[in-house]
Amino acid sequence: MTGNYEVRAGLAEVDAFDVLGVSIVTDNAKGTDDINALWERFFKDSIGQQILDKVDDTIYAVYSDYEGDHEAPYRLTIGYRVSNDNVPIDMHRVSVQPQEYAMMSAAGKQPKALLETWEAIWSSDIDRSYATDFEVYGPRFFEDGVNEVLIHVGVKK
Repeated sequence: MTGNYEVRAGLAEVDAFDVLGVSIVTDNAKGTDDINALWERFFKDSIGQQILDKVDDTIYAVYSDYEGDHEAPYRLTIGYRVSNDNVPIDMHRVSVQPQEYAMMSAAGKQPKALLETWEAIWSSDIDRSYATDFEVYGPRFFEDGVNEVLIHVGVKK
């Protein structure tokens, strides 16, 4: 997957890849404040300028290390896809698991569209794997009026 991704919805097999960036452990009860603070840190600290081996300028938000279902603690890492094993101090590296993902688009006014899409996922009957999930903030996210985030939810086979 590159910055010039195709917009798709449905199921897709995704190969493993690594993301390097800033990270927190949170849960959905306190997640909004924690996640907002992590995004602020990501931009304030210019994380993209600190990662020298990033594949492209697409931003990833990876949910991993689930301690249960969507109500239990998990780790969120915001960063970039990388091509080597370097991990600078104060950063976290996460491996997106190779598996089948349900893909959804959250487009429109953000973060409202993103939150509404996640709420729909939480209340759905998707048989989630709770290994890794991720969001893709590519070129269409930065287009005025589009603001599209592609959500990938890991599913059991």
